[in-house]
Amino acid sequence: MNLVIIGAGGLAREVFDLANVCYENDANFKIKGFLSIEQTNVEELGYPKILSSSKDYKIEEGDVFFCAIGEVSIRKKAVQNILKKGGKFINLIHPTAIISPSVKLGSGVGIKSYCVISSDVSIGDFTYLQSSVIMGHDVRIGGFCQINSFAFFAGYADVRNGVTINAGAKLIQNVVVEEDAVVGMGSVVLTKVKTGTTVFGVPAKRLSF
Repeated sequence: MNLVIIGAGGLAREVFDLANVCYENDANFKIKGFLSIEQTNVEELGYPKILSSSKDYKIEEGDVFFCAIGEVSIRKKAVQNILKKGGKFINLIHPTAIISPSVKLGSGVGIKSYCVISSDVSIGDFTYLQSSVIMGHDVRIGGFCQINSFAFFAGYADVRNGVTINAGAKLIQNVVVEEDAVVGMGSVVLTKVKTGTTVFGVPAKRLSF
């Protein structure tokens, strides 16, 4: 199995480390390289090379993929480039994560160290959880979401597709965050967050730009 990481920035380097922890005892696993339209210094830092862009890459036998792009709108485009070619995505779940057997995970999901995912949670395709995220029972997380470290979700919180929840944010029970919204760092969400809006503060309020 040859893992190709989509992206070549900081998140991609974190995913490199995560993948090596997940597959450290698998002699048949290797990280082939990165896909990016930007030429970064990953090789100079000791990482594998940039192979191509996601648009131009030609899939080879044994290739599997993981998308490591933090900006969810760009993540979606890059993933679609590979899916159109028939590429297969894997999940990467750190061994210290505590995940209930009743949890439902999509494909291309990343879960980093010390996350706690409780009963009957569902997490959609291509969503990424940074370290130490906690989710109570029956939480719903959509696809293509970015959930950053120390975020907390009380029971039945409902996060729709394409949402970014920044570090330390807290969502109360039953609260809804609609599509493509952003919740700022350290915010406490008490009421519905509408589609495409950015909220910040305690309690979280909509920001005007």
